Amino acid sequence: MPDKRAVCSRADCIVFDYVPGNITKIIDKNVGISEDIRAVIRGMKDETLVITNKGVYIIKKGDSNFFSYDEILEEEYVHRVYRRGRFEVPLKGKGRVRLPDESREPDFGPDPAPNVVNFPWSKFEMFKKAEEILSINKELYDNKAELSRASSSEEKDVIQELMHEIRDLKEQLAVLKKEKK
Repeated sequence: MPDKRAVCSRADCIVFDYVPGNITKIIDKNVGISEDIRAVIRGMKDETLVITNKGVYIIKKGDSNFFSYDEILEEEYVHRVYRRGRFEVPLKGKGRVRLPDESREPDFGPDPAPNVVNFPWSKFEMFKKAEEILSINKELYDNKAELSRASSSEEKDVIQELMHEIRDLKEQLAVLKKEKK
């Protein structure tokens, strides 16, 4: 029997980690029925990363923060800070947060930012896979947005051409009516 992971395309890849009941309730409450969940990974202290086809949810301290693909920058998401990992969703309009390793500041524990999931380094492979899934879904979202923009601008051009042709036909019709009289 072939491995199902080899058969599915990269865009359809999913990763699910065990999440406790209280986190499951938050996910059910915030993720829409029409959204397709691609990854759910639990970090440290009930922090959870949820990637859907519409964006990313980061659950921290019982709160859910949603970041649509419009807000997310295409960068590296997984970083290592001392003995733990850090999955940061970089957002447009906000500079990248310097890591304690980069700034030579002491590490005072998990990052409290709403766009960061802290995780034990043992889950590195799962978060690396989530990074790949997020990158693919972001690229798909951006391509769909470009296609819709391109098609709407093409439609505007076609409409303008049709309006110009209609105007010319009306002028020709007016000339024909004058000639008949």
